[in-house]
Amino acid sequence: MKKNALIKRIQQILASEDLWYLNYVPRETNRIADALAKMVLSSGNPLRIIESPPLRIKDILQEETFVDSSLMIWPM
Repeated sequence: MKKNALIKRIQQILASEDLWYLNYVPRETNRIADALAKMVLSSGNPLRIIESPPLRIKDILQEETFVDSSLMIWPM
């Protein structure tokens, strides 16, 4: 089985570090990163500089803010 260049490079970086850990975050809990990754992949452009949040990212932020604030318990 052949490893691709990205995996080899990641292994080199990790081997050079004294202490490291990996933390798996499912895409469902990191919707902004998932949306940005999909935008870049669909654009076909290897480098994309985003100076202001795209509409989809703003929508996700508003949805998450609404969910977070609706779950808050207010003292009486």
